[in-house]
Amino acid sequence: MCLLAVASCEQETSERHSSAGINETQIRLIANDLAVEKGMNLLCEANGEDNLSTFMEELRHSGISKEVRESIAADSVVMMNKISTEEPEYICTPEMFESSAIRVAEARKKWDEMRGITQ
Repeated sequence: MCLLAVASCEQETSERHSSAGINETQIRLIANDLAVEKGMNLLCEANGEDNLSTFMEELRHSGISKEVRESIAADSVVMMNKISTEEPEYICTPEMFESSAIRVAEARKKWDEMRGITQ
């Protein structure tokens, strides 16, 4: 019975986010890609753009609850910490940066679509 109540509550939450065009699961996937990029930039001492911080600020302005934003930020720190434990020789390669740039571009596009912004 409790499981059914939790599932029902989660469905209502998803529907609420979906009706606004914003899906929390998708937001978390976007943040994950941006956290990987930021983690790589930190590990490799690269001067890349800080898309994660920009995204988190945009979340704040788009009405995402503080609790969800804090949870996403915590997940992002976990991901960046995972990257920091990797060997730079495997992470700091042109191929890894190219792959990350593609994922970030796709994530930013998805975020723009969720907000109704077209480029």
